[in-house]
Amino acid sequence: MQTIPLFPLHQVLFPGGKLPLRIFEPRYIDLVSECLRADSGFGVCCIRQGKEVGAGAQCYDVGTYARIVDWCRLDDGLLGITTQAETRFRVEQFSERANTLLEAKIQWLEEDEVHNIGEDYHALQLLLTRIFEHYGISYEDQAQGLQESAWLGYRLAELLPLDLNERQAILEIDDSLKRLSKLQHILNESDAVEFGDR
Repeated sequence: MQTIPLFPLHQVLFPGGKLPLRIFEPRYIDLVSECLRADSGFGVCCIRQGKEVGAGAQCYDVGTYARIVDWCRLDDGLLGITTQAETRFRVEQFSERANTLLEAKIQWLEEDEVHNIGEDYHALQLLLTRIFEHYGISYEDQAQGLQESAWLGYRLAELLPLDLNERQAILEIDDSLKRLSKLQHILNESDAVEFGDR
């Protein structure tokens, strides 16, 4: 097992995604400094109960490891960072440092087997393409990713108007084709996808 620091959020981060963060609490300034010094990352876990600010947040057991790929001083004087999500993990044990920063002993979860998208999920490819066009979103690996089951599922899960419980449940699915099947089921149960505020 490996021990990593955690950043609890009311958000689910999926492998391959990017997440900008505003850093203002001293414990997270320490976290950023630690990661930049060691060229390491931290875990992002969705909060099950509690708040992002202050201590005492209770998190889901499955999260995503992220690395800092850019940082800057924001106009309001706070530190801004951009993180790149890499791989999923499962928490075996939570603990808290003296500065109230959460950390966890984790097990890395195996990467999804890559499947090429067949006709069964062609509609999901078209939907994601429409979302990209509507919001002006572009990924460097977009052309290839649209053909791959894991990438397609993760991008849909982060962009569709799902609630946090649905997003977390999708993150916890270990098989990329089952993840697409779950997303297809959610879409079939809803009346339509609205292209409004995400």
